[in-house]
Amino acid sequence: METGLEFNTRSKLLAAAVVQFGRFGFAGTSVRKIADEAGVNHGSIKYHYSSKDELWRATVAYLYGELEKSVHQDEAKWKDMTPREQVINSATHYIRFSAHHPELSRIIFFETMHESERLDWLTENFIRPFTSRAIARVALAQEQGVYNSDVPPMHLHYINVAAAKNIFLMAPEIKRTFDIDVFDDAVIEQHIETMLKIMMLPENTEQTDSKKSAQDKTKLSDVN
Repeated sequence: METGLEFNTRSKLLAAAVVQFGRFGFAGTSVRKIADEAGVNHGSIKYHYSSKDELWRATVAYLYGELEKSVHQDEAKWKDMTPREQVINSATHYIRFSAHHPELSRIIFFETMHESERLDWLTENFIRPFTSRAIARVALAQEQGVYNSDVPPMHLHYINVAAAKNIFLMAPEIKRTFDIDVFDDAVIEQHIETMLKIMMLPENTEQTDSKKSAQDKTKLSDVN
């Protein structure tokens, strides 16, 4: 896993927390395991993060920050893209992020299995705002003829997200069943191509009259 973090004690702990929380969840991870993973003194966690809970929250914030940067890395170019190209661009970056950072999906999965204060915090600060923007973009893409408009945008969003990232959550099963490494670059790109074919309407079904063409120039950033 590439974290892009500098190698000081605080960032070492954060990188280790990404690995440990992503592998075992909050309940299955101890500060000792995180410190051992980071190769630092156990007492350094309290010095830098005060508690396991604070470190978990820092881990979530870091991963969501990386997700935002990944999905929106070409946002300045969206104004020059068609709605279809915008969807392809953002979806491609989302799937690549899911492959390179499966820890975020795993952490969310662990937390959504039961009620907790962490789930409340996670939902309020990250899941709700991120998902609300994503569903708004889905609805806009439906209006522009990129997605099927006969289904509720919320359902379409969650179907797309599940299909995009579940292959990486199920990596051990797929490896054992088919001896395929879903994190191989070629497999990731194949998954992206497959997802785009499934999720979007055929290109010739998009709106083409002049009025709709003007609407088609609406930027995804308008719903951010």
